[in-house]
Amino acid sequence: MQLKLNIKKALICFTWAYIIVTILAYALSITAGIVFKLPSAQELGVSMFEDPAFVMTVPYHLLLNLLVWTFFSYRYFKKKENNQYFLKEALNLSGCWLVVAMIVDYIGFVLIKSPISLTPHQFYVEYQPWISITYLIVFISPLLWCGIVKYRSIYFAKG
Repeated sequence: MQLKLNIKKALICFTWAYIIVTILAYALSITAGIVFKLPSAQELGVSMFEDPAFVMTVPYHLLLNLLVWTFFSYRYFKKKENNQYFLKEALNLSGCWLVVAMIVDYIGFVLIKSPISLTPHQFYVEYQPWISITYLIVFISPLLWCGIVKYRSIYFAKG
């Protein structure tokens, strides 16, 4: 038995989800900084992850992640709800997205030096528990969508 994963569609959905989550998270942090008149990371001489607006909004970034990654799980599985290997494909998609997210994060936030780059210790140790929860959300979102579809089919079959 061959486990299917449409890698092209998985990577397209991943790319859109990653870009949208990143834009929304930055926009939320910037908006909070403006609304609450918080000093910026540059003014304080700290990293982006110690920016008061970022620290204030990071729990909401998790909610953004959950909504966006689950939506793109829906986009990936659109028209596949009757697939008998749905759960196995969701697991494959979960694993694919998690691995790609970890690679992209490492390259974008650790390897490439920029105003938002961090050391591995800052990113993987000091940014706990947020980075681990984010990775968990990326991993569970296809499984969550699978559960929503399953619940919906059971619920609507009864009523």
